[in-house]
Amino acid sequence: MRLYQSANFADRLIILARLIFSASPIIDILEQYLPKDGLIVDLGCGYGVISHLLSFSYPQRKIIGFDVSQTRIESAKKSISNNIQFQLADIRDAQIPACDAVIIIDILYLLPYQDQEKVLIKCFEKLNQNGILIIKDTDKSAIWKFRYTYIEEKIKIKLSLYGKEVKKSSLYYQTSEDFIILLKRIGFDVSTIHKKQILYPGIFYICQKT
Repeated sequence: MRLYQSANFADRLIILARLIFSASPIIDILEQYLPKDGLIVDLGCGYGVISHLLSFSYPQRKIIGFDVSQTRIESAKKSISNNIQFQLADIRDAQIPACDAVIIIDILYLLPYQDQEKVLIKCFEKLNQNGILIIKDTDKSAIWKFRYTYIEEKIKIKLSLYGKEVKKSSLYYQTSEDFIILLKRIGFDVSTIHKKQILYPGIFYICQKT
């Protein structure tokens, strides 16, 4: 938390909750598949918590994070370290450089389906050969867990917890079956990992450009 000492109290609470309740299992999965060096792009990086944790484990990595929320990017930039950059941009418009890996954590469902596909195509085009795309999303197939998650996300958006820029956003979830078909059509080799939590139907898509 020392990186975020200059953040306001509300932001620090959100960051602390992220660290306590969700960051560790996400990092455990990411570290199994991400390269230990090279350039990693974090689309929808928020406050940069995941970006920082990835940079701490392997300082030789270079990480660029993009987020649409000005408040979150401002907090992220105040926590900057040598091997990380943060840029204010909607991930649909972000100028993604050629890279070795891309991560998209709990953000795609805020985009209309056609925009999701455009972002994924851009990721495929910008990834180097054998590059990795890791997406964490909500599996719509787990009905009661999905309903709980849907209600919670609608409340978060109404309260502007993702920033005022996504306050009026709808939610565009897909079943894992449909999403895998989309990823394979774009050209990725795909495997999945289901995140075993009580309430949240989390799923990781491990995608490689071959």
